[in-house]
Amino acid sequence: GGVAVDKHGQGTPVRDIVFRESGHPVPDDDGRLAGNAVTELAKSVAADDLVFVCVTGGASAQLIAPPDGISVNDLAGLTETLLNAGLPIHEINTVRKHVSEIKGGRLTQLIDPARLVTLVLVDEVAGEPWGPTVSDDTTFADAVAVLRRHGLWTDTPTPIRDYLRQGIEGSIPETPDVDVLQRYDSQVVVLGDATDLCDAAAAKAIELGYDTQVLSSVLEAESREVGAVLAGIAAEIEQRNRPLEPPCVLISGGETTVTVGDDAGRGGPNQELAVQFATRIGGLDGVTLLSLGTDGTDGPTTVAGGLVDDRTQERATDCGVNLSEHVARHDATTALERLGDAVVTGSTGTNVMDLRLLAVC
Repeated sequence: GGVAVDKHGQGTPVRDIVFRESGHPVPDDDGRLAGNAVTELAKSVAADDLVFVCVTGGASAQLIAPPDGISVNDLAGLTETLLNAGLPIHEINTVRKHVSEIKGGRLTQLIDPARLVTLVLVDEVAGEPWGPTVSDDTTFADAVAVLRRHGLWTDTPTPIRDYLRQGIEGSIPETPDVDVLQRYDSQVVVLGDATDLCDAAAAKAIELGYDTQVLSSVLEAESREVGAVLAGIAAEIEQRNRPLEPPCVLISGGETTVTVGDDAGRGGPNQELAVQFATRIGGLDGVTLLSLGTDGTDGPTTVAGGLVDDRTQERATDCGVNLSEHVARHDATTALERLGDAVVTGSTGTNVMDLRLLAVC
């Protein structure tokens, strides 16, 4: 037996496995129920059991176990605050791991004394294995430092602030680091990451006859800034044949972010990047960009990303769509859907962050 958890509307039930769906990227009460199911199963295993924990992107939101005194609404509010501030995912997870009964390696302690094998698809820019059974080198103090550094401490729900203070004071044990988890019968195996994604895309592009280069598999910055940079690279290729000569494809992975205000529209990091790119390539010819989330969803939308080219801006003008205004309002989904440039894949069953393909022909 076992427990499987997936995003609402994306899961596929498996025989003899308890299947649950929960919220992402903002946790909900279904995520708490999923966390309860996993916790109960972990506590029930015996010393001669072999336990597999399979982790891919989304687990931090979809599998929650709030400590006593912290509600699901508290965690949801915290998550929205962190996401809207545009924090890198490793900082978001530094905080989330310290307001959970199972994250940051605590699930390994619950599974003991059974033998544990963790299978991970890495979806963090740091490129390191992660998940509720993987050791954690951050502390309660680090979590508080993240919140203070970004001016979010006073916006953090009071029960969470109180809990983090207790952790710093030593009233609550730290998440187990690598030295602690070495005492357990546990093994972590990485199945794939963004490097594999980019290499596979590059191999296909070469097979199709394109001059190809992987720019980076760990690209991390504000989406609109990355969109502008990629537009500049496209112009350099078309005008000066560098760093590659057309026809060529530049590939990048990683995970960009969006800092969102109070009146944001519908969108996600990949969609905003694509729309911003489209506003910057006026006058170029034969330029196309695909930017999407490999799990099939971008931000809180059901759209995977955007596909734009050197004609997108002109078509938008003809349709009365001001792309720059949509970027400013973080409303890229609306613009892309009106233009027919939104990419909808449905659930892909995996998550190795984002993929961007820039083609100049």
